[in-house]
Amino acid sequence: MHFYQITEFRFLRINYESLVDWCMHQDLLRCSPNFYGSPRYDCVMVNTAKHTIFRSPRIHVQLRDNDMGLWCVRAKPRSSSEIISVRSIVRGAALTRNPETDGDYFVIHTVDTDMFLRVKALQASAQSL
Repeated sequence: MHFYQITEFRFLRINYESLVDWCMHQDLLRCSPNFYGSPRYDCVMVNTAKHTIFRSPRIHVQLRDNDMGLWCVRAKPRSSSEIISVRSIVRGAALTRNPETDGDYFVIHTVDTDMFLRVKALQASAQSL
């Protein structure tokens, strides 16, 4: 009988091809309850069989805010966590808290041109449904 040891890592380097210049770029992602004295749980874009979604250790649902046209994601309890393949990660995504709704976060699509184009494509595919 073989016993496998699981090693916990809290740092991930993601290489992705930019939609802007088709060159390889890199995101450095962290997941730590104590990153320089504060918790840090980076979010990622994930390709699934049906569509692209946003995931982090605390973010599990995707929805759209119609008032401002921003992508909004909602935190779910840890008991509903899922394991995803690292190969399904597209790139990192920056989030900011929605001050009006506890547990909701807005995706910052203006962080760079690649993210802007990816979120624009998500919006276009959501409108066609």
